Amino acid sequence: MINILLKNFVDFFYGTKRVRRKYELNNKEEIVLAADASKGIVTKSNQNIQRGLDWVTSQRAVLLLTDKKIVCGKWVIPLDTITSAQLIKINTMLSSGQVLKVETKEGDNYQFGMQLNPEWTNQQQLPLTLEKGHLKYSVFSIAVRLILVGYIIYLIYERFIAG
Repeated sequence: MINILLKNFVDFFYGTKRVRRKYELNNKEEIVLAADASKGIVTKSNQNIQRGLDWVTSQRAVLLLTDKKIVCGKWVIPLDTITSAQLIKINTMLSSGQVLKVETKEGDNYQFGMQLNPEWTNQQQLPLTLEKGHLKYSVFSIAVRLILVGYIIYLIYERFIAG
C-alpha cells in the first residue's frame, strides 16, 4: 500500500503522465512501453548499486522506455546500443523500488532508480535480467549518517541534560 502511494506521489511530483503524453504526441512513430519518475547516474564502469554522493547530484527526470530507445532527460540511449540490461528490485526500510542498470557498446553504464512499476517487467522490447538486490552504503553515506546521529545526540544533550 505504501509503495503505491509513494509511486503516485513521486509520479505526480515529476509530472510523469504529462511527460509521457507529450513524448507520445511529439514522437508518433514510437510506442512508449514504460514511464517512471527516476534518478539517474552514468559511469564508465559497471558498479554495484549503492547510496552515495553521485545519487545526491544525479539527474532527475522521467525515464521513458520506447520501442526504439530509452530517454531520461538529456540522455537518449538507442536500444540497439545496449549490451546488457538488469532490473534489480530493492527493498528499503520504508518501501520497495527498482534500479535499471544499462550498459552500452560505448562502455557507458547507466543506473536509474525508480519506484516499482510492472510496466518494466511486462514489456518485451528490452531484454532484462531480473534480480533481487540491496543497496550498499558508500563511505560518504555512512559519514553523513554518523554526523546526523552525532548531531541528534548533541541536541538531546543540550536540551535535556545540560539544560
